[in-house]
Amino acid sequence: MLDKECGGAGQGPEGDRAHDGRQVREPAQPGQGVLELRRRALAFGFGFIALSILALLVAIYLQIVRPILWASTLAVLFYPLHRGILHLARRRAIVAASISTVLSVAILFIPAFLITFNLVSEVRNLWPGIRDSLGPEAYQSISRWLEESPFKGVTHFLVGTRPDTGPMAIEAELEKGVTWMQGFLLDKMRSVTLGVPALLFEAAITLLAFFFFLRHGPGWIEAIQGALPLEPDHSRRLFRIAGQTINAVFRGVILTAATQAVLAGVGFWVAGAKVPILLAFVTFIAALIPFVGPVAVWLPTALALYISGKTGAGIGLAIYGTLVVSLVDNFLRPYLIGREMKLPVLWLFLSILGALRLFGFLGVVVGPAALALAFACYRIYTEGRRSAA
Repeated sequence: MLDKECGGAGQGPEGDRAHDGRQVREPAQPGQGVLELRRRALAFGFGFIALSILALLVAIYLQIVRPILWASTLAVLFYPLHRGILHLARRRAIVAASISTVLSVAILFIPAFLITFNLVSEVRNLWPGIRDSLGPEAYQSISRWLEESPFKGVTHFLVGTRPDTGPMAIEAELEKGVTWMQGFLLDKMRSVTLGVPALLFEAAITLLAFFFFLRHGPGWIEAIQGALPLEPDHSRRLFRIAGQTINAVFRGVILTAATQAVLAGVGFWVAGAKVPILLAFVTFIAALIPFVGPVAVWLPTALALYISGKTGAGIGLAIYGTLVVSLVDNFLRPYLIGREMKLPVLWLFLSILGALRLFGFLGVVVGPAALALAFACYRIYTEGRRSAA
């Protein structure tokens, strides 16, 4: 009895026995190795199945990644408005989300649709309007002006004619080029018209996802924060930076476009262009469109002034538009965004350019957000290393 008690007291939690002050591990049971192998095989199998399902979901959602990204971006942008509506609706989430969605459509989507429709209409009637303003002999007047201008040699080189052929050759090539441009624009409009069903489908997905992001967004964010392999403070920090970046980007884009519109309006007024306020408003819209910008407004205006006889005003507006109106975008937008988010201007500018090529207009938001999150992860990593040391 005493031996059993002594033996029991000598056993450790892992089945070791004490012999002469030494711990001696008992031999493993014959089935333990098989159980461990089975446990690892089950863990590997579960991990493989989970990763396969995750990869399948990623492939599925990549097909509609643009509407989802737009919906999440707009939800972050309009959430302060939704929070106030939620308070007025007495915390009824479905009612508040419905009202917020309708108001967001009225604020954003309806003006965007009307502006796009008007721009398409203006592009369709662009050349007829220019031709009517120049007179019935538009081609002759332009070709004669080019022949008598200092750009005669460059013009003949660009249109592929000899300098001794005179203005008639320029007129023929100019008419051919304008006809080709009209056909090109009409083809693009037809392609846009054919893509309307796809655009409506993406818009419907965006609105649907936007509604549910407003309805369930905070709960989903808390669930994702809890699932991330990070400290709770770090998870909240990443989501806070993402939201701040989206708001900073939209403020930077709007302020930059407004600044360019004001500067362009001043230039139009000084140069003596007709309807400078309307041209400034069109400049604001053009400044919001990637790879278009204010040059699509001030350059034709400068050419029209030059051709109409206001040579100094046309040249001055072209120089002013190049050095001031268009150039300010390259510095003001990255500065406004980078100053608030404390991001380096060079890498912010490059992230916007790369994301624009990858995502289109959405890249204006995705690029800075990705850069801000990358810097946040870097700071979290360096802070963790310093605290560990």
